[in-house]
Amino acid sequence: MADAPLYANVNGIRVAYDRTGDGFGLLLLHGFPRTRRTWAQVTPALAERFTVVAPDRRGYGDSDRPSDPAAYDNAHMAQDALELTQHLGWKEFLVVGHDKGAPVARRLAADHPESVRGAMIIDGIAEGANVDRRRDPTGRTWYFDFFRQRGVAEQIIGQDPGLFFGLFLDRNPHLSPEQRAFYVEQFSKPGTTEAVLADYRAALEGDREKWAEETASGARIRTPMYFIWGADGPVGGAPVLDAWRQVADDIRGGEAVPGAAHYVHEQQPEATVRHIMRFADELGLP
Repeated sequence: MADAPLYANVNGIRVAYDRTGDGFGLLLLHGFPRTRRTWAQVTPALAERFTVVAPDRRGYGDSDRPSDPAAYDNAHMAQDALELTQHLGWKEFLVVGHDKGAPVARRLAADHPESVRGAMIIDGIAEGANVDRRRDPTGRTWYFDFFRQRGVAEQIIGQDPGLFFGLFLDRNPHLSPEQRAFYVEQFSKPGTTEAVLADYRAALEGDREKWAEETASGARIRTPMYFIWGADGPVGGAPVLDAWRQVADDIRGGEAVPGAAHYVHEQQPEATVRHIMRFADELGLP
């Protein structure tokens, strides 16, 4: 399951990625705690139509792990992705983002409508939107506050990163033992703990403030956007489309996928492929 990746030197780092198929460019952006391998179940079907490229986020998998915590904000992540498409020679492309990949897809759609033909968000809600999102009463987001405890989180996680990150993987019983072992290995690599913490701190602090300011300014996304989410996931009962309508003009799709929680593309790969194909058809892509 660990095929050798391709590499590209972009935005001052080396990014690892997989490339499959031959067609219109499709960029797949993963989140936490995953790597580019999260797309394995949807890639074969998508590669029949697209050139599918799935990179490892900076700090994750086989990509570089910059030591500067400031290098993990969403602006850096989006620039990594954009320069990767330029490295590939793509003039236009379709992007799909899940979890932490979703705000990167949003940034690309907002800032580069000349290149991004469409952006699909899987199980993500628009940061900065004015919607009623009460704190999760289940306690499942406890790590948001924990990750922000500088100097403490590093020491605690560093004692046994495999055990710690395994806690998150064990929330996903659909993963096989081999898949779980693979991700434990990936998140136990040196420098990964610090990278993940920097990634989350950027998202929960500076990036969150920037999204709020941008939304309040009235900035709008012109790029067509498409949304699916897990019916049983963290945004299953949230006003997903209402939130995105506050920041985007061209809303497509909008479906809670039955039989899926947060990892829609892993739990319902056929439905995910069907939605991506439908979006591409609506956009008139080859």
